[in-house]
Amino acid sequence: MKGKNSFKVVMATAALLMGSVLVSTTAKPASAKSFSKAVTKIAGNGNYAIYHNVSGSGPSGKFTSTKYFKHGQIQSKRYVSTKKGNFWDIYVDGRHVGWVSQNFFARNKISVAKDVSLVKNSSYAFPTRDAINYVTNSQGTAVNPSKVHVSQAHVSTAATTVKYSYGKAKASMDIKVYDGQDATADKKAETGFKSTTTWNGGSKGSSRNWNRAHGYRSETSGNTFKSNGLTLRTRLFQPRFVSLGYGQAGDKMGQVGVIPEGITVNGNDFVTSMFTSSSSQFGHLVSYNLNAIKSKTAAQNLTTMSWNSFKSYAQNIKVSPYIKLGHGQSLGSTSSSIYVMANDNNYNNGPKSEEIFQISKSDMKIKKIWTFRIASNRYIHNATFVGDNTMYALFHNGGYNCYEYWKLTRDGDEWTAEEVGATKGRFISNSPVQGFAYADGDFFIGFNDHIFRVNENGKTKKHYCFHTRREIEGMSGTGSNLYVQFAQRAELTKGRI
Repeated sequence: MKGKNSFKVVMATAALLMGSVLVSTTAKPASAKSFSKAVTKIAGNGNYAIYHNVSGSGPSGKFTSTKYFKHGQIQSKRYVSTKKGNFWDIYVDGRHVGWVSQNFFARNKISVAKDVSLVKNSSYAFPTRDAINYVTNSQGTAVNPSKVHVSQAHVSTAATTVKYSYGKAKASMDIKVYDGQDATADKKAETGFKSTTTWNGGSKGSSRNWNRAHGYRSETSGNTFKSNGLTLRTRLFQPRFVSLGYGQAGDKMGQVGVIPEGITVNGNDFVTSMFTSSSSQFGHLVSYNLNAIKSKTAAQNLTTMSWNSFKSYAQNIKVSPYIKLGHGQSLGSTSSSIYVMANDNNYNNGPKSEEIFQISKSDMKIKKIWTFRIASNRYIHNATFVGDNTMYALFHNGGYNCYEYWKLTRDGDEWTAEEVGATKGRFISNSPVQGFAYADGDFFIGFNDHIFRVNENGKTKKHYCFHTRREIEGMSGTGSNLYVQFAQRAELTKGRI
């Protein structure tokens, strides 16, 4: 009996050393490859079984399907070569799931926008790698777009076809160029709000548990914030990460979080931009189906909730590839598309063009890109979309001490701008704009703890002040509802205006 027990101990130890990969005593041992940090995997189109175990003979213990997880953030730290091919041990949205065939992944693929339309501008050259959704190698692992060969790295004033290649992966994209015309600011500025101040820099406060004293644990109850007739109530506390956490991703494409910047809500779809660094212009969009995610607090606990709950949540949370988002604060959406004005928030003003991305809600990939320019001295930092063909933009004209409101309309591949209103003053003298929304025919301009409501022509209406000491990270309007996101922890709130 002692000999048999010793054999069991040896085999159990071997299994642990293999990282829980089961090795049969009769089958050929599995050849495992492990990584110190997780790589990012890109899902393909097919549905595949997911297994509990794998050995040299192949997988065993089928228990679920990839159909529940194909739109999540997929990562892996190891794979095993078997008689039936390579199998990867995957994490989805930060939670360990199981083993899946390498055939599940999009291999040797370059995904790019279908086409790009540029306004002719000798002062701006479009970086063609901005059009990349993802690039994968022969194992379906995401590759940094900087490693992709492009036939032309930048395009400015002439139409062309750009070709992309990486190993066996190839793609091409047509770029069109149209002649734009600078618009004129001709609206008389309405009398503004009395200028005030607020705290500046990062958030000075947090939600109840988002702090060291409480271990950054999940929130268990919602908030109610009131000011001047506007009541904001918690709709959703978001996960800290929708991926493996700090230091676990081995590439820039892997970590989803922890910095939110902007939001858009359309119907039951809530989308937020997420970054790993406030200085990065590339990040992820995360989409939540609020019709299915009814709880205010449960989404924080993706890694600890019951398996059935996680499977349901994973189907209703979508993560985009690691794509160009600019500052990530200027978002909008329709029933089928997400729009991003990907500006550079460190560029104060000047003649550069700005990029607009159209992203499909179905697969979270870039479909089309446009560039636009209002005028050589009107670089936009905040915008919102109210349809597939209409964008409102906010410009702070420091030289004239006013805010200007611009309406941009798309006709085919071209965007044209007209000023619709202006308001005198600075509103807040020591803080940048943190959110811009259009709802119920009015503009809403957010700063740290302050929101100002003005008519479309710039006439002042209301000033709301909330004492959260948490940064506003984006606003969105839909119908008579205003959505406001607060930082630390990321919290979506909703109010009736």
